[in-house]
Amino acid sequence: MNNEELYQMIKNHYPFDVLTNNQLLHIISRSRFTTFAKNEFLFHEDETVNDLDIYFLVSGLAKNVLHRSNGKQFSLRYYYPGDLVGLMIMLTSGGMTFSVQALEDCTVFRFNKSDFFEVMTENKEFSKIVFESIGSRMKSLYDELQSTSWDDEENISLFSTKVNTLMESPVFIRSTDTIKNAASIMNKHNVTGLVVSEDGKKLDGIITHRELLKYVSGDQDRKTVREWMIHKPFWIRDEAFAYEALSYFKHEDIEFVPILRYEKVVGILTSHSFLNIQDSKYLDLSYRIQTALTTDDLVALSPSKNCTFHQFIRDILDQGSLGYDVCEIITNYNDRLHRRIIQLTEKEMRIEGYGRPPINYCFIVMGSQGRGEQSFHTDQDNGIILDDYLHFKDPEKVEAYFQHFTEKLNVKLSACGFPECTGGIMARELKWRKSFSQWKDSVHDWLHEMDAEEVQSFTMFFDFRPIYGDYSLAQEIRSMMVEKAKNSLTMQQLLRKDAIRFKVPVNALGRINLKPKSKVLNLKKSGMMQIINMIRIHSIKYGIKDVNTVKRLQSLEDIQAFHPRDVQNAKTALHHFMTFRLNQNLLELEEKKQLSNEISLLELSKEDKRKLKEALQIANRMQQVLEISFNRNRVV
Repeated sequence: MNNEELYQMIKNHYPFDVLTNNQLLHIISRSRFTTFAKNEFLFHEDETVNDLDIYFLVSGLAKNVLHRSNGKQFSLRYYYPGDLVGLMIMLTSGGMTFSVQALEDCTVFRFNKSDFFEVMTENKEFSKIVFESIGSRMKSLYDELQSTSWDDEENISLFSTKVNTLMESPVFIRSTDTIKNAASIMNKHNVTGLVVSEDGKKLDGIITHRELLKYVSGDQDRKTVREWMIHKPFWIRDEAFAYEALSYFKHEDIEFVPILRYEKVVGILTSHSFLNIQDSKYLDLSYRIQTALTTDDLVALSPSKNCTFHQFIRDILDQGSLGYDVCEIITNYNDRLHRRIIQLTEKEMRIEGYGRPPINYCFIVMGSQGRGEQSFHTDQDNGIILDDYLHFKDPEKVEAYFQHFTEKLNVKLSACGFPECTGGIMARELKWRKSFSQWKDSVHDWLHEMDAEEVQSFTMFFDFRPIYGDYSLAQEIRSMMVEKAKNSLTMQQLLRKDAIRFKVPVNALGRINLKPKSKVLNLKKSGMMQIINMIRIHSIKYGIKDVNTVKRLQSLEDIQAFHPRDVQNAKTALHHFMTFRLNQNLLELEEKKQLSNEISLLELSKEDKRKLKEALQIANRMQQVLEISFNRNRVV
């Protein structure tokens, strides 16, 4: 298409129809016809405003991609043929940090911005239309930003801090005490509320300064605490995360929440309690990760090397937190390290002359990190999903970029405490670095041609989770894989066969049976993985998209595929296994020993032996059920 053809196309197209013939000719005089292949960027956030032109979209479809500081990308709005692209960024001085990417092959005319703005200055009506369009588009973007469900990790402190680290000591009063006595106690202890309890343990109610004000300004004939207290107050468990408690303060008109542990009041939260979150060891470490300028800065923050992080995990374990919740906190911490390493690697690629990533991509983690179940003993299990690029004019350039990028990335992760995977499950390997379409083909091959050797690869990939980049790439593959796996009975049977290979070391009487009698038990191979494998297989069977084992259990209970008792038993076993492993890892770190999944039965207390036996028996029963299912479905 030449300039004459463009002239004929847009002369009657709004808003160009308000221009004079000379003004229209001036705008198109230095325009250039350009094409963009599907998934190419018309422009990227890394470019400066000076690098941009104004595009008139002739054909195809494009989208805005908003880049978040946590590495996640969101698609906000679309551009259709006839739309002008780039004006909003130019007229907001580049303040909007988003890119524009082609969703289809696009053809555009690139207007010279100086010519375009010159005509805007001359033609007030044209200028008014353009500015009104930008205002409308800005409002539309704002509305979409407001309604977008942001990733929880934007407020990771609230999702990783337990209320028992924020709570304050409760002050008690009996219901038979007088209101005047309540006021005296509040003043003495400088608190805004009291827990009403006859024995200093059980929660009977609360009374706060609000009730005192009502007493002063109202019916003073009622003089006892019982007559003014709140009999059924909001309360929360001590093992809950901070965001659960904060929701009470945000959505309910309250300022005082008791904290309970096994029906006993152990603390209270007020709106001021959340100010203490700024002193959290975890938040300090998280801030240091986010502000790190080099990989060397991150090495000292490695989960296996940082003593502050070790103490933080020790503290929340000592406070009785569930083992799988603590593993999720460790995983969140590792995710933050991964994201910062990716950002620094992208920056290093630009400094070295490779430029920014030529296409969108999504970095994924698998295995225990994918499930959110990491301990200190871990290695790399990661991959990368690349937007389709093989139709580009120079796909080799894209391949070369990501080969170099992932090699750097895996080396940096290793330096920061995540050893390279001995099985080669890393983004730099071609098997785990593929385009979107290639990943779809791999899933198809796994489901239709999988043999015993590929079972491990599939189970590893099935537990993948996106942590950086264009999450939509991962979400589409997840949806496709879950739907196809649900209908692949042959694949499910292969997974059952693989899952019963390693027997839980429990004899017919339920006693722990170790051979040889070394009294050392591998927690991962002897019970934990049997539970995880069984839950994964049932999740595949019922088309459940959750990756975390506890969330999968909850989903199975919700659809009544699992009895609530079995769900609770599995959670209990996972809690015991993961707590044992975390405590063992902390001991190994303290003694500077090699990290492992093994514990010595000789060093366990009587109570810990009871818990371990309980967990192994639960794992054994679940494996027996799976074995029965395998035999019943086996083709003879």
